[in-house]
Amino acid sequence: MEQNYTALIVEDIQDTSDYIKTRIRHLIPQLHTIHQAFTIEEAHAFLVKQPVDIVFLDIQLPTGTGFDLLKQLSDEGKVNFEIIFITGESAKEYTLRAIKYSALDFLYKPLDDTELLVAVNKALQKISNKHFNHQIKLLLDRVTDSPGTTSNKIAFHLHNGIIEFLHIDDIKYLQADGVITYIYLQNTTKLTATKNLGFYKEMLISDYNFHLISNSLLVNGDYIKRYDHRQLLVTLTDDTHLYASKRYGKEFKDQFAARGALAGFKNRIKEWWKG
Repeated sequence: MEQNYTALIVEDIQDTSDYIKTRIRHLIPQLHTIHQAFTIEEAHAFLVKQPVDIVFLDIQLPTGTGFDLLKQLSDEGKVNFEIIFITGESAKEYTLRAIKYSALDFLYKPLDDTELLVAVNKALQKISNKHFNHQIKLLLDRVTDSPGTTSNKIAFHLHNGIIEFLHIDDIKYLQADGVITYIYLQNTTKLTATKNLGFYKEMLISDYNFHLISNSLLVNGDYIKRYDHRQLLVTLTDDTHLYASKRYGKEFKDQFAARGALAGFKNRIKEWWKG
């Protein structure tokens, strides 16, 4: 017998909420009961009384954000559902990065049927794994800090709906293999993420000391010991050898040359002040 699930749509515009409900009913019959809330207060009152399996949560709401609702529920120990965020194209980049770091899904309005179906099926698969609290804590740690503040954790989607929470400092490098990504850790563990490298690339380069040395290799700069541009050879602190592409090898060389020049300039300033 097919299991039935319940959902809550938190969206302040009635027509948009009704449209989302219609698409869900049409595409995902397993979501047998779909409730609606139009404000943070209404959603909170509903969720503390009645559990649901999935919450479709708009980020921007009239009296705050979806994150405000999650913070309140988290403080009360009432986060026991999967979340799919719904947002407009104007959502701030650091907000979307926070969602990505937490391995949570978001959909743009207007909803794409294929993306909606994929996100819901993934959420249903993850329900039995009970990662809600860890993911929400990681998300709230990021969105409640200032945009320039970075947490030291990232969540990765692994196979079978497993979420792995890793410290950035433990990651040596990521390697692309088609639509999946291999994650190499400092303790020699190798994990396989179900997202492609592009999903992680921009945020790790922007927020941390990661460098793209080829289309398939993203390396944590803290583990780089040596770079031989003639051979395009990157040597890590554990003597792992990785090879850069010609294009990214040149960018990598120029970047570190500029960094070295800046360090030298700072040292000369220090010496000048001492003198």
